Formats: sequence, C-alpha cells, structure tokens
Amino acid sequence: MKENSSSEILFPEIITFSSDYQQKQLWRCRYTSTSSRSLHYKILLPLNVKPVNIEPKPIKGLHGFYTIGCYKTVPESEFPFMETEVIYEYITNDIDASDWIDYILPLLEEEVIHRKDYYSVGGKYSDILTKNNFDGEIVISRIRVFKNYDFEHKDANLIMVKASCPLVSYDLLAEYLLHCVKFFTLINDSGWHLAEELKSININSPTSYSFYYPASWQYTERYNHEKMSYHSLSLKKEGKTHGIIDGYFLCHDAAIDKEHIYSLIVSKLKENNHSEIKETPLKKIKNIFNKNITELWTGEFKVNDAKNGECTLIVCAGKVQENWFYVIGSLTQKKQDFKLWAAGKRAIDIVLNSLNNYELAYEEKFYKE
Repeated sequence: MKENSSSEILFPEIITFSSDYQQKQLWRCRYTSTSSRSLHYKILLPLNVKPVNIEPKPIKGLHGFYTIGCYKTVPESEFPFMETEVIYEYITNDIDASDWIDYILPLLEEEVIHRKDYYSVGGKYSDILTKNNFDGEIVISRIRVFKNYDFEHKDANLIMVKASCPLVSYDLLAEYLLHCVKFFTLINDSGWHLAEELKSININSPTSYSFYYPASWQYTERYNHEKMSYHSLSLKKEGKTHGIIDGYFLCHDAAIDKEHIYSLIVSKLKENNHSEIKETPLKKIKNIFNKNITELWTGEFKVNDAKNGECTLIVCAGKVQENWFYVIGSLTQKKQDFKLWAAGKRAIDIVLNSLNNYELAYEEKFYKE
C-alpha cells in the first residue's frame, strides 16, 4: 500500500452545509436487512443516491468480507455519480481498526493520499482518503472504520464505510462524501467497542500494578518477589500457542534503564540459540495514551529459530509512576497470519493503556494523534 499526503486533493474535515441545505438535499437511510442487530445502521446520503443492494453479499477475492449496503446516484439524475458501500468482517479477537484497514486497502488496490488517526480505548481509528484506477478512470474514496461488539454472540464486527466518486467530480462531491462517513451511526451501538471482554490483574509486589487483558488470552503468574514481578499471557487455539506476552514489573529503586533492558533482551535471544536476529533500536513514544506512563520506548525484532520458525518480537520499556516495567510480545509474523499478529499487537496496547490507569473508562472518546 502506498501512502502519501496530497495538498492538491481536498480533505474536508468540517461541515459547511447549512442545516436548511442538509434537510433539503440529504436523506437518512435506515438499514435493518441483516439478522445481526449489531450491524444495523443509519447513513446520511444525497437525495439522488439510492440503494442498489441491501442484502449481505460476499466480496469476491476477500474471504469473510461482506457488503451489506451499496448506494449509487440514480441514472436519470443530474447529480454527479457517486457510490457508497458498507462492508464488514466478523472478528473474534480484538484488533485495531487502523491495522485492519491498512491490511484491506492493498487488497483493494487503494492508494492512501491522506489520513488522520484517532485514538480511544477501543484502539486506533483512521479517517482515510484514497485513490484507485478503474478502467483508466481515477476514483477518490473517503473511508472510515467502525467496531461494534455483539453481546448476543460474544464477538464483534469491523465495519468499513467507503464513499467514492470520480476524480473529475471530487471537488464538487468532497463534502457529500464526508457526510456519508461522518454521520454513519450504529442503531444498536453496544458502547463496548472491543471484540471481546476483558479480565483484570492486580499485583501487590514489588509495588502496586494493575492492568486489563483480553479474555481470550490465558494468564500465568511466573514469579513474584520484592525486586520484580513476572507475568505471562498466551493466546492458544486448537492446542497451539499463537502468541506470548511477558510482562516484567520492577521495584521503585531498580537500578535499570531502557538500554539495560534492551541489552538483556538481545542477550537472552542469543542465549536461546535464535539463528537470526534483526535488531532495531527502541524508539521513544511522544504521544502516550496512558498518561500514567511517563516514559515509553518501543521496538520490534524479527527472529528465527529452528523450533518456532520466524516470529516478531514487540518490545516495550517504560516507567509508570516512576517504576520501570518492560513487556515483550512474541507474535506470529504479520505476513503469516494477519489476524493473529494484530490480536497480539492489540493485546499489548490494552495492557499498556490500562496499566495503573484507574480512571480509564471503556467508552469511545477520541483523541487526535
């Protein structure tokens, strides 16, 4: 997937249409054609854009993806042609909506030309503008993703709203496309925008720590003493382990820093006879969602050994309320299984976002990057 920012193509973020104009030129479509109540939605469309398909329809070449609404400008209208699609995929493990859309766009051959990211307890979301080439015609699309938990089935759906038009009409239609994605609402919004329930851990030694983790992960306390506490999470399916997250929580006066942690990790990998280690330096995170974490550094390793094959290690080292901790996630590589990789990455985010964050509320309040 290519990604760039184009100063020539508009990316409106503010609605300028008056209320009177909106009432006269737009209509609200209420969709309830699927049996899954968590997929019912309302969407705002121009008057001359009408439904052409409202039955769930599998998308060719994308296993598990379905279109549950397609709306196009009616042929006899003088209104420029545009199309809006609502697409969803069912998920059982929580993943970031932004990771999901980044995975899908290359499959759809979409080129990102502008994006803005938002953060909430439900993860990272993106507002994206793309372009594509269909039979020699450039098409511009405005895309947003939504996530809704289904309390009946104990899982969730990721829902993509994609409003598109030819480049030649885009300047005229840009704000209409924004209306389609901005005013999309879930009729039965669960208010719980994760794919699974969470469990909590409370640690009293070497000092007070607490955090949440996804219920699909199994928790194990490795050891717990006055200098350091070591805890582990594992994701298992059909008897096979697909991800391990190890958390180390240190005492207040631990004589350690991120460089020491980094060297310990590399040394441990080499001791375990990994045949290949691709190191990357830890990078400082400037905008930390959890404000109780005063310092956070992250890095990613690609490792390979004869027993487990290739895997990705995500390393996080930081300080929460002046106490050092570090988290190591051993995950399936993204190219091998996107959903397992994304589930591991998201589980680490949930741990970090909730670590000693006693005021955290699991409702969607968005924060720009």
